Amino acid sequence: MLAAQLDMTKDFGIVGVIKEIGVDDEGVVQFHDDYFNFQLYCDKTYSFYQALGDRKVGVHFVFNPLAFVDLLCNAYSRLTSKGVEGNMVGEGFTQGGLIFFDPDGKPKYAYEEQTGQDVPIRDLVAVVNAMRKEASS
Repeated sequence: MLAAQLDMTKDFGIVGVIKEIGVDDEGVVQFHDDYFNFQLYCDKTYSFYQALGDRKVGVHFVFNPLAFVDLLCNAYSRLTSKGVEGNMVGEGFTQGGLIFFDPDGKPKYAYEEQTGQDVPIRDLVAVVNAMRKEASS
């Protein structure tokens, strides 16, 4: 789990942001229970997604549908190799990411999701360590 690798539960608050309720509530509960046991916030106004560029997957897939199939196969393979289970319910095209806020609630760093790629753990560890160092000085 990312939070455990970063030891973020020590001095960081973590909140997951979801964009829809009522589409796959069972899947959200499973995600929370199995993979992300932190608070979840429903961003009905898409504020966080807009802050991350309001990006969508798929624009270039219109011209290359084989690339889309390849993306799905690779994603499925990556997730199953890690033992991650779930379903494909929901719109699935809005890209998310991570936003790191300082204790005053000001955004300090952001990572935009790269669909089909793992989260760059080392980079995020560096961000957390930099924020810890800044907070202690």
